Amino acid sequence: MRERDPRNGIKELLGGSAVAKIPFLPQILAHPAWLAAFLLDGGVPNLENIVIPGKGPMPLMDVTAALASAVVTWEDLRWLRQVWPGPIVVKGVLTGDDAKRAVEEGAAAVVVSNHGGRQLDGVSSSLRALPEVVAAIGDQAEVLMDGGVRRGSDIVKAISLGARAVLVGRAYAYGLAAAGQAGVARALEILRDDVERTLRLLGCPSTSLLNASYVDVPASWRWKASP
Repeated sequence: MRERDPRNGIKELLGGSAVAKIPFLPQILAHPAWLAAFLLDGGVPNLENIVIPGKGPMPLMDVTAALASAVVTWEDLRWLRQVWPGPIVVKGVLTGDDAKRAVEEGAAAVVVSNHGGRQLDGVSSSLRALPEVVAAIGDQAEVLMDGGVRRGSDIVKAISLGARAVLVGRAYAYGLAAAGQAGVARALEILRDDVERTLRLLGCPSTSLLNASYVDVPASWRWKASP
């Protein structure tokens, strides 16, 4: 349950009832420029990347119910591997056993991610799970990581622990919201400068030379195969 959504009235604002929106009118009318831009842009968008046969793109309000009724299994990944000839990346892997299973089912890469802790807030952090996943699949597939990345030093830590690359979606989204394309460029520049600064302070000349010796982690983070 994303508590800020009920607090902000997401259900009422995105729903079809005009009466339910009345308590929010003062806030809406207090931002006329935003309201005009929102309406000119088409209002509440549909999810164009999710097409329901016979109906078209899924309405945004239907996402919660659709997710609640969705069940994804390893058989689905096997089916995707059969119908899609290109590389498949499986995101949301947090254990070595799941990483190995994903590779066995045809994944070219896995993303170690807890989805920002937005789904299950007590789950392991991505960085905590990263060494286990790397140890489990070795060089059989690429290992990427996201979650909790706020500084260039976070990127250096992840690469040191075996990540091939680090995803920085939230950082660029903040830049995009603040200043559009220029904001994205600036966010990436900040991260790049911090990566380079961290490497200099570590005495490491290149990200390609980073390894686990640069990060001290408990032995319990390492992978132990299930019996």
